[in-house]
Formats: sequence, structure tokens, C-alpha cells
Amino acid sequence: MGVFLMLEVSTSMPKTKKGLHTFNKICMSAEKLFHEKTYHAATINDIVNDANLGVGTFYIYFDSKRSLYRHLVLSYYHDIRKSIAEKTKDCKTRLECEKLGLRAFLDYVIKKPHAYTIIWQSLLVDRELFVDYYTSFADRYKKQLDESIENGEVNPEIDTIALAYALMGISNFVGLETIFFHTDVLEEKRIDQIVDSVMIMLEKGIKRS
Repeated sequence: MGVFLMLEVSTSMPKTKKGLHTFNKICMSAEKLFHEKTYHAATINDIVNDANLGVGTFYIYFDSKRSLYRHLVLSYYHDIRKSIAEKTKDCKTRLECEKLGLRAFLDYVIKKPHAYTIIWQSLLVDRELFVDYYTSFADRYKKQLDESIENGEVNPEIDTIALAYALMGISNFVGLETIFFHTDVLEEKRIDQIVDSVMIMLEKGIKRS
């Protein structure tokens, strides 16, 4: 069983509206504390106290702090994939998909900056999860790039798994620059400029013509 399949069975999903509300309170408090204090420093007691719940309530939904953490990482994976898929579903070209996909990613992390710190902590919290998270993204990306090679849109000399990681790296670090390094310029115009600059690089390269 792969890590991501294990994630899907590591929590007890609520079946009622009240249960879902409680479940979400736990997740929101965990996100806040894992982001502010780190996974290792935040305790289950910290999480339930922040959520104004009892410790017993926590164990109705999660069997450990680790299972809660893994649930959050999986939810980010699915949410990011869904956001990008929705934005790019009507794309006609590879470059259009790259542009809309990058914008979808930036829009997501601007709304949920804590996703960055929580996902990246997995390198120390759960190395297998960290590897599986990024390789899962890269494998899906590679399939799309392989199709683009068949369509004549991507240079067939390029190793598509290397290209997938390169493009993911661009998205990740442009996101960091956008939401952590220059938080005073989070404007639509600024985001558009960033995306446009990346697209010029992808379309024309960085060598001056």
C-alpha cells in the first residue's frame, strides 16, 4: 500500500454536519500550530485547547498527531491538484496550461501560506511522505509533458521527468518569493507580472536574442 493510500484510511471521516464541524476545527487548529510552532513543538493538547475541545474528541477522528499531519498534507495535495485541473481543463496548448496552472498554484498558496511550511516539514516529520508527495506530482506532470512531446509542443530531447521537477521548482520558489519574501506587494497586477515573466522564460528562453 502506497503512502497516499495509507493516508486515506488513517482518519475517521465524520458522517454528520456536527462531526464535520468538529473535524474541521481540529484541522484548522493543527494547521495554525504546525505553521507557527512546527509539528514537533505543537502537542495534541495544544491543538485541542486551541480548538476548545477535549483530548477524547481528538481521538474520535485521529489515532495520533502523525495521522492528523498526514491528513493535512494529503488534503493539500488533492486541493492543489484540483485547483490546477479546474483552471487548465480548457487549455489548448502546453504553454497555456503552464500559465494557468502556475496562476492556480499561486492563488492557492496565497490563500493558504501555511501549506508551504506544513508540507516542507514532512522532510523531517515523515521522509517517505515528503518523497511521495513530490514524486506523485512529478509523475502526473511527466505524463502531461509526454503527451505534449507527442503533440509536437515540447522538445523531444528533453527528459520529461527532469522537466517536470524543473517546472515544479519554478512554481515552488516563485510562490515563496510571492507570499513570504515580498508580502507587501500581493496585488493582482504583481501576480500577473510574475506569471508573465515566467511564461516569457518558458516560451523564449533566457538568452537574449
